[in-house]
Amino acid sequence: MRAMRSSHAPLQLPVRPARRERRHPAAAGVLRLMVVDDDLLLARLVKANLDRPGRVHADAVGSAEEAMECLAREPYDAVLSDLVMPGMGGMELVRRVREVDPAIPVLIMTAHASIEGAVDGIRAGAANFLRKPVDAAEVLSLIERAVAERSAAVDAPAADPDSGPSAADALFGSDPRLEQVRRMARRLAEAPDSRLLITGESGTGKSLLARLVHDLSGAAGRFVEVNCAALPPLLLESELFGHEKGAFTDAQSLKRGLIETAEGGTLFLDEIGAMPLELQAKLLLVLETREIRRVGGVHPIPVRTRVVAATNHDLRQAVAERTFRHDLLYRLDVVSVEMPPLREMPSAVVELAERFTRRICADQRRPVPPLTPASFARLAGYPWPGNARELRNAVERALVFYAGGPFEVLPPARPLEPCGTAGGITLPPGLTLDEVERRYLHFTLERGAGELREIAEVLGISRKTLWEKRRRYGL
Repeated sequence: MRAMRSSHAPLQLPVRPARRERRHPAAAGVLRLMVVDDDLLLARLVKANLDRPGRVHADAVGSAEEAMECLAREPYDAVLSDLVMPGMGGMELVRRVREVDPAIPVLIMTAHASIEGAVDGIRAGAANFLRKPVDAAEVLSLIERAVAERSAAVDAPAADPDSGPSAADALFGSDPRLEQVRRMARRLAEAPDSRLLITGESGTGKSLLARLVHDLSGAAGRFVEVNCAALPPLLLESELFGHEKGAFTDAQSLKRGLIETAEGGTLFLDEIGAMPLELQAKLLLVLETREIRRVGGVHPIPVRTRVVAATNHDLRQAVAERTFRHDLLYRLDVVSVEMPPLREMPSAVVELAERFTRRICADQRRPVPPLTPASFARLAGYPWPGNARELRNAVERALVFYAGGPFEVLPPARPLEPCGTAGGITLPPGLTLDEVERRYLHFTLERGAGELREIAEVLGISRKTLWEKRRRYGL
């Protein structure tokens, strides 16, 4: 039954009767949920629909402020909150909960769901954005999945602090260029068949934008990412198209390719400019016919997958140099979005630095130091060649050495003179050895006109070692 709200009292339940119950994915105990709605009667009705004896226990509160008090007293596994409430609203509640415990899933429910609201919810950190009246079984399924992912993350080894920003960070900030990217992402999410070409420097968040467009589109299929520069041509073809049993010596069984795996979802082709010409021709055929043939296969297989490509190179220059097919570029470049570098958005540098500070403190379960305009005053003038990853490293470095008093994040020291090879490569102080190696290897590959064997000889390593390093650094 659907909810009807008036100025006096609710007339009907806001939650449809639950379908067949799904089994809890873990037998670790009873799930503790909190339902937050300024209409307390509605909150209690939602609670009644979610309660499952021995499996789920829900509490109902009438305000976001009361919810924060409850979270301070006892632990909860997830929060289900209304969007519009007097005082603290649902979005602010998400932000507050994320500061207390970033792992608690918070789901937002509203009678006026929209793409804009979903974007804001994802930016704030909401786990999901639901339209009222919500389905109890669906809500429980989403919560159980989010809690299971949280448990897996807790049990897994700690993530690399240089792993990069989240999808929300890719579009976080008040700079007009970021707002333009946000508008484009919302439009693309409503056009699931439109192809997208994302350009921009390394570290600007191209893969994060691709994932965000996929998430906002509501596609039923998976998001599958392929780095075209990380695999040799023969292996890349097998990974993309799959192969039939017996297609070659090691083909002991049938294998579905990544294009098939992305059926009904999104195939993200990162570093598309590194794809060999012979594979470019096969990809062009897929885009034109919406069919693939596995390696060694005879019968075509229909596929319906959104293709998103990304590159930090000038593909039109590559077309002029005959290393990239012009007809494939036309097929991929239906809509083009450029991710702006940090150096062109001084205000975004400060906003993102503050966001990283709060996130790192939450991840490390340490108090947030006092933040003032002076904390990030020196960041805007630095060019940030490593973009968001380099900025996050600077924030984490400042937190490591913070011992009280005024908190200040300093950019890496600028070199007085470029150091490196004669050709323009600059290696500023403060880089890790891995980053120095990655940048020098990228520079050498860019300038190398010969085969990989010749480039490996110049570097003084074997061709196999060169291939492994390219795969490690995504080059």
